[in-house]
Amino acid sequence: MIYIIKKMFNIYGNYVEIYPKLRGVEHIFNQTNIPIEYPSDTDIIKSLEYAGSIHKEVRRFLQQHLKPGIKLIDIAKLIEIKTIELSNQDKSINNGIGFPVGIAINECVSHWHPSSSNKTILNKEDVMKIDFGTEANGWIIDSAFTICFNRKYDNLIDAVKEATYYGINNIGVDVNIGEWGKEIQEVMESYEITLDGKTHPIKSISNIGGHNITKGIIHGGLFLPIVDLRKQFKNNRFIEGVYAVETFGSTKDNYAYEESEIKLIKDTNPDSTLYRINPYKKSNLNYNSESAKLFNYIKKRFDTLPFTNRYIESNENVLKNLSDNNYLYSYSPLYVKQGYTAQYEHTLYIGENKKIIFSNGEDYWFINKLSNININIINNIIVKI
Repeated sequence: MIYIIKKMFNIYGNYVEIYPKLRGVEHIFNQTNIPIEYPSDTDIIKSLEYAGSIHKEVRRFLQQHLKPGIKLIDIAKLIEIKTIELSNQDKSINNGIGFPVGIAINECVSHWHPSSSNKTILNKEDVMKIDFGTEANGWIIDSAFTICFNRKYDNLIDAVKEATYYGINNIGVDVNIGEWGKEIQEVMESYEITLDGKTHPIKSISNIGGHNITKGIIHGGLFLPIVDLRKQFKNNRFIEGVYAVETFGSTKDNYAYEESEIKLIKDTNPDSTLYRINPYKKSNLNYNSESAKLFNYIKKRFDTLPFTNRYIESNENVLKNLSDNNYLYSYSPLYVKQGYTAQYEHTLYIGENKKIIFSNGEDYWFINKLSNININIINNIIVKI
């Protein structure tokens, strides 16, 4: 049962009580300058810088609304409204929304998105992950952060932040991916947390992690581990490209389950589902069928970017048919069986003697942790703020 505070928060800013301090991020005071000129379709770096500036400004706008009592659907709408407002509507795909926001509370790890009718609110005892994307020329900024209001979760948040910072600082061309993941796990699991009088070691969640990003494809095919998978990644090394470095930590479990699996343990509600087109599937759908019409609409509006069934008006059976027949990838919400979870993520580019982090800003700027990390590799880090 969700605890509902008596005095609700008004998203238009009419606060009726003093709220606890936002934890997990710093306050943003300075507005981000979004470039006036839209980047060339061939300029990867400028496209990511453009999308990154929008991501940072959306976070600045959102932060003032992250108070106990706000509905999760309102968080999603605020992110969408501001993204659309700031994006170039003539050139952006799906109004600049790189992918629908994932709002994951407590034991939910990721990929949960509310339906329009969802009434769930943010509780002052919750740990919430917010993961959303912005887009320019098909290049996606993928960045996530965790917030809460209670100091008792600080060690969980610090562990995941530190692990993400370590991954960012130590990623580079020719770095061994298996060793990199092992060291991230060591950083994460050097922390422990005491909750309700019991001390728990923080655990890296073993079956999820970061990924590379290619144009129009949020998950480019390369998985980035955050645990020791050196046997599976013996000779795999980073090459030049765009990467989403993200880590997930838990107070109890080290494995994330899909919603359908976790239902065996507890009653959960997946709400809206996230999808994207399978770019490798050739269509043999009947031209006049409902499935073909929906598939063509999705392709025209979203291209290969992720979307949610909340964005379209369609018979759910038709959408399910496309997913069941591999025309769409679907992303089920992920949960640990018990405990709390946290996530931090940044999008960056690495090349020879170059590293550009596009999504960092005043709210969770990785560089302020440099002094606390044993850095083996820093390739002329270029910080874009």
